[in-house]
Amino acid sequence: SKLAFVLAIRPVTCLARGWRRFVMAPLRSALLPACFALAGALDNGVARLPYMGYNTWYDFMCNNINASNVMKLADTLVDLGLDKLGYTYLNLDDCWAVSRDKSTNVVKEDPKAFPDGMKALADYVHGKGLLFGIYTDRGTATCAGRPGSQGFEDVDAKTYAAWGVDLVKEDSCNAEDTPEAASEQYGKMRDALNKTGRPMVFNLCGWHPWYAQKGAGLSNSWRINYDGSNWNAVVVNALTNAAMGGYASPGAWNDPDFLLGSSPGAAVYLTETQSRMQFSLWSVMAAPLIIGSNLLHMSIFDLATYTNMEVIAVDQDPLGTQGAVVWGNCPSLQLPRASKSSAAAASFDVPNCQQIWAKPLADGGHAVAFINLATGSANVTCDDGCFAKMGYVGGKRPANVRDLWMHSDLSAAGTTISRTLDASGGFALLRFLGGSGPAKVGSGADLARKIVV
Repeated sequence: SKLAFVLAIRPVTCLARGWRRFVMAPLRSALLPACFALAGALDNGVARLPYMGYNTWYDFMCNNINASNVMKLADTLVDLGLDKLGYTYLNLDDCWAVSRDKSTNVVKEDPKAFPDGMKALADYVHGKGLLFGIYTDRGTATCAGRPGSQGFEDVDAKTYAAWGVDLVKEDSCNAEDTPEAASEQYGKMRDALNKTGRPMVFNLCGWHPWYAQKGAGLSNSWRINYDGSNWNAVVVNALTNAAMGGYASPGAWNDPDFLLGSSPGAAVYLTETQSRMQFSLWSVMAAPLIIGSNLLHMSIFDLATYTNMEVIAVDQDPLGTQGAVVWGNCPSLQLPRASKSSAAAASFDVPNCQQIWAKPLADGGHAVAFINLATGSANVTCDDGCFAKMGYVGGKRPANVRDLWMHSDLSAAGTTISRTLDASGGFALLRFLGGSGPAKVGSGADLARKIVV
């Protein structure tokens, strides 16, 4: 058959980014399920670069979750031009579902909040040129007590596909919190999504570093620690992710949680400096860039943050490599035990220390983030050892250096490069071009086994 012939000559291309270019339109609907059947994991062809968009949780939480506001959010993403920069996923988080149909077990949206149904809402979002994401939980109920997917994975996956969903975030409340149980339950949803034949980004939200070791076999991204809803939790997630780089690759990303802006209108927010440092560091970490800030009333500062194309380009670099620490003076830390609540991170004292992170780029250069976690300002220097970890050995240095927030080229690197950083989230983000040998930025996979959870 034609289908067998296509699979014989291109068994992998159908799963690769841009697979539609290789497959004739009449065969696509038949080919997708066959492609997924070939895969032993969630090889669904999406999220080949870290996905970008917006999520309702840190902006609305459970307040005013309704179709009218979601449509306004879609309008705003387009009106602000964020969609043109890659922010295409509009993700509806918890508090949309209320029950299940007694005869079919199909999950039901709140009829008052979503009077025209979820498919009509997805169609509106798609009509704006955006993609639509939805939320569920692997347990018996969501974190807000709404219907969970445990035991209903197949019917929920089919329902999401019928609605036109493009991303599924599955939380981990009200479920057994062990690697074995989590892998089994997430595996059921992975397989159910695969069987629908509709490519959907699958985002696990499980709050533990051990998800990194299993994540690529289950999903497109996996949370590696707390809900990052305050500065302490943002720092804990960054320090945790420093050891996880070896597990990330195109189509499979470590997720240190959403971006917190500085707009006070959101349910949670950071200072301006902290929010911009987070955006810079998340880009170096090749993390999904999902805005959790006040979108409908976004401040000029936050809009300038999230529209910095030079920083976005770092995150979306086609090499798809997560950055790693190449210099730091942070002490060995016993991180607080991972949990859903970021309140647990409040017991963690943010260390008075600094780090330099580097991410290899496809053009042979590096994106380099200098960060200061201390309560006072600090001078941070990339020295010989720091340069050597990026492949600049034997006295070699970058031929060109560019500041990605000043949008200016700097003088060529000398023996060292130093930056004076503000307190509590002070940062600088540079791009090194040329002059290096083979990149030597470590993956940190071995360190992942040493993190105390």
